[in-house]
Amino acid sequence: MKIFNEVLLINTLFLQDTSSFDFWYQQMPQYRKDKIDKIKPVASKRQSLGAGILIKQGLDEYGVDGEHILTGSNEKPYIESAHGLEFNVSHSGDMAVCAFSDKCVGIDLEQTKVFNRNLINFVYKPEEIKYIKYRSKNQNDENCQYTKLWTIKESIMKYYGKGLSMDPRKIFVDLENGYRVFYDGEILEDIFFTQYEYMGYHIAVCSEYERFSDEIRIVKGE
Repeated sequence: MKIFNEVLLINTLFLQDTSSFDFWYQQMPQYRKDKIDKIKPVASKRQSLGAGILIKQGLDEYGVDGEHILTGSNEKPYIESAHGLEFNVSHSGDMAVCAFSDKCVGIDLEQTKVFNRNLINFVYKPEEIKYIKYRSKNQNDENCQYTKLWTIKESIMKYYGKGLSMDPRKIFVDLENGYRVFYDGEILEDIFFTQYEYMGYHIAVCSEYERFSDEIRIVKGE
């Protein structure tokens, strides 16, 4: 099975329509239905279902049964059988994304956030803060740069399947020297980042590929 590096994105607003939501919900494997059912906010339910739609589309294209998906202790989904296919999902606002690859992958999607000083000091190293402040034109640009850096850190945590148990304060992205990454002072070898922007959303993919994919593929809901 030939596997391509690919990022799929969907706008989940069409799921505000009850009939569209119900139609796609019924297409989901039981694990995804259970996940959606546990979520209380309606917008978050749409996000989870949107992620499920992207997973289903990708697995259908690769001929993989979605029922083979399991969730590890770190909540990172994986495919039960050795299909050689890796994937990871993220969602924010009205968007959801999913990355597919033949190697381990982590992806994060974020709308531009407003970073106060306490949050900045909590998740970023002084060197990262200095770099961003020096190169930002205004406050909005500064927030964009902090958001982009956060998507990189989050994609690293998801790549390793550790989430926030991998302390973001210990992740240092050397922005001045080719985006080398260190964790607790030790360099993380053989990982690279590809970044995308779409309608005000920032996306970062962490993988073993220097360039993951040239573009994202938009999936249109019906």
